[in-house]
Amino acid sequence: MKTVFGMPVRETIDEVLEPDGCAVLVIDVQNDAMRPEGKLARAGNDVSGMVEILPRCSRFIGDARELGVMVVHVMTTTLRGGRSDSASWLRAKGAIVGETEFFLEGTWGAEICHEVAPNHDETVIVKHRSSAFVGTDLDLVLRAGGVRTAVVIGEQTPGCVEATFRDAAYRDYYTVLVEDCVAAFDPELHEASLLVQRRRHDVATAESVLTAWRKARAPETSTSRLRA
Repeated sequence: MKTVFGMPVRETIDEVLEPDGCAVLVIDVQNDAMRPEGKLARAGNDVSGMVEILPRCSRFIGDARELGVMVVHVMTTTLRGGRSDSASWLRAKGAIVGETEFFLEGTWGAEICHEVAPNHDETVIVKHRSSAFVGTDLDLVLRAGGVRTAVVIGEQTPGCVEATFRDAAYRDYYTVLVEDCVAAFDPELHEASLLVQRRRHDVATAESVLTAWRKARAPETSTSRLRA
């Protein structure tokens, strides 16, 4: 860590990933996007990438919980009758995925996949746009929890994942994108998004993130054993 203009700046990925200052943001891991029988697959989108990362996301969340890292679930909900839509948003959704009423409130498709279901004490943020910070209390929840670093997983890499990841950085959080726990319908756009983020922010594998957390917790664990 170094000091710049009187401010402590975290330099290494281990410093950025100090576990007590991290939160895992799980972005839109919901049935309509993740399942072959979901609305977005039935609209002609390739969900094979989402199917592939679902068990990885589940394992990563489980490991984060065991290591005492905060987990925050983010879900998109489309209100019935277009109450959460605008003309421009409807156009964007139709152009991107060929469907406008996915994640419809009260439906199976809007539900968070059971493999990553929130624990009873975990926060669920409901959003109506790409970034999890727009029109929600996510920023308040993170700051109240002492979070400095947003660790982002979920779908779509060039869409809601990137929007949230960038927005977190703009709100002065350190950010880490877990590259093997994100996916998109279009593999080329997925890779393009990762390319951009690697040049601007921290992008890491799930194992490297978990290794940093385990290393940070190791002295704590050793001390506990000695006391026991």
